[in-house]
Formats: sequence, C-alpha cells, structure tokens
Amino acid sequence: MTIVNSASALLISALRSHPWFAEVGEHAVLELAQRSRWIRFEAGDLLFTEGQPASACLLVCAGRLQGLRYTAEGSDKVFGHVGPGGWLSVATLFETTPRHLHSVRACTAGTGCLLDGEAFRRLCRDDARFAVQVLSFSAHLIRHHTDQIDWLTSSSAEERLAEYVLRAGKPQGSQPVVLPLSYSQIAVKLGMRAETLSRIFGKWRRLGWISDRRGQLCILRVESLQGLVAL
Repeated sequence: MTIVNSASALLISALRSHPWFAEVGEHAVLELAQRSRWIRFEAGDLLFTEGQPASACLLVCAGRLQGLRYTAEGSDKVFGHVGPGGWLSVATLFETTPRHLHSVRACTAGTGCLLDGEAFRRLCRDDARFAVQVLSFSAHLIRHHTDQIDWLTSSSAEERLAEYVLRAGKPQGSQPVVLPLSYSQIAVKLGMRAETLSRIFGKWRRLGWISDRRGQLCILRVESLQGLVAL
C-alpha cells in the first residue's frame, strides 16, 4: 500500500462524488481531506490487520478488497468484498477502543481515501445529516449480519451452497460461473467441511445439475438450485 501525501484534490473529488457528502459544506469537506490520505494498493496488499488499533476508516474508490479473519488452522474466513463506493471500518471508529474487526486484503489494484478517524467523528458531531447517513449504513450492516447468522443456523449445507452459488455466481445460461472465493474459502464461509462441499458438488454432478470440466463450473439446471433455496 502506498500513501500519497499531496493528493488533496483527489480526496476532495472522491468525497464529493460519494452521496454521503452531497450536502456537506465546503469547509468541512476540505478539513476532512486535509486530515486524511489518498492511498494506492496492489493485489495482495494487506491494508488493515484484525485487532489493529483503528485510527481511520476507508472509502474505496477503485479496485476490490476483502474482509477476512484466519481460522485456527490458518485458512481464510472471508466475510465479504467491498468495491468502489464501499466503506471499511466506519462503525469501528465509534467503539470505546476502536480496533479493526477484520484483516483487509486487496483482491485487485485500486485506490481509496484513508479518512482520519478523529476528523470523521467530528464531522458526524457537527453535521446531523451526515451522521444519519453513517447510522443508516451501520444499521444495514447489523441487519445483514443478523440475517447471515439466521441463514447459517437454520439452513442445511446443501441449501447454503445453492444460495451462495446463485448469489455470488449469477449464472447465465450454460456460461461458466466465476465465484469470488476458492472452494476451501467457500466451505469456511458457509460453515461446512471441505469434504462436505465436495460431496454436495459430486451429488449435483451426478444429477446433471452442474458440470466442472477443465476447472470451470457451469450450472446446467438453475431451477434445481433455486428449488433448494426456496425450501
């Protein structure tokens, strides 16, 4: 990750293009930009580490990042991906002792605004409309993660895998599906053993629902996977 010190114009332009800042005053945007940093990252860069003190949040301007933790065995437990316009570690700034909840790793090259935590909190105190945007974002995250927990605890492994393939792969006809995670990462994310995932894929192949020739996953009967999700 590279921090660019003389990039106020880039910061101000990026902030102004984000809907949260549409009604924030010029002086407040300038003050936040002056306290913050423009960053560039490459694929594989580690931007934050789980448990690291959080003195800033990140607005992603280009590229794609993933939030993850590591299991006791050293496997990646990927919680999600964030692309342009997305935020990382915003709600964390308001903890009594802010610490990053996840490690953040770059999937691709990109850029972002590393916004100073103290200046960000001051903007929330001074601008109620901006603070409401931050609260709405945080409320959405709470709802999303509550739904995820409910989904993990009330569905079977086969149902979870079908839902993930449909949502993350977005199959179109018989075109190959590109999933953002490896099979081992998918297993960890969905709370199943790698052997269980392989067994389910094997069953689907025998039923003629999928094929994975040459390492490419194709969904041959989308309606069958949709039927599992609807159960």
